[in-house]
Amino acid sequence: MEHKKEDVLLFPRVWLYARTGSGHRSVAEHQLEELREWATCNGYSVVGQSCECAKANSFWRPGLFSMLQAVRRGDVDTVAVTRLSRFARKKGKLSKILVKLQASDVTLITTDVSLRYQLHLYGLDQVIADCPKGRNRCAGIHTADA
Repeated sequence: MEHKKEDVLLFPRVWLYARTGSGHRSVAEHQLEELREWATCNGYSVVGQSCECAKANSFWRPGLFSMLQAVRRGDVDTVAVTRLSRFARKKGKLSKILVKLQASDVTLITTDVSLRYQLHLYGLDQVIADCPKGRNRCAGIHTADA
């Protein structure tokens, strides 16, 4: 059965993404636990999750690739992370990820800190706010403060 965005408004489909660069998998698993609890409390339907130990700017990140593939397929309405730095710490790489989410009309939620403030710190507050030419609407920016 194919899901449309209009059909899943009551139970938005969310992908949970956790990452640690410390090499201690338990840190990423703890992030994932927090995200699962947040999703349950806020009425989200978890359709996927990734948990990995990798440096923020490492190329080989299967969990990130899995999440982006689900986004491209249209299987995800929302991506939740504890903080924006779980995706990347460098502005260029982070910008590419945000643009991919926006192009697929996927909402990004950070659970530990304000997403707007984090975007401002990276100098990316306009990247996700400005629509690409030809688009009539942008992906939403939502924050979920813990």
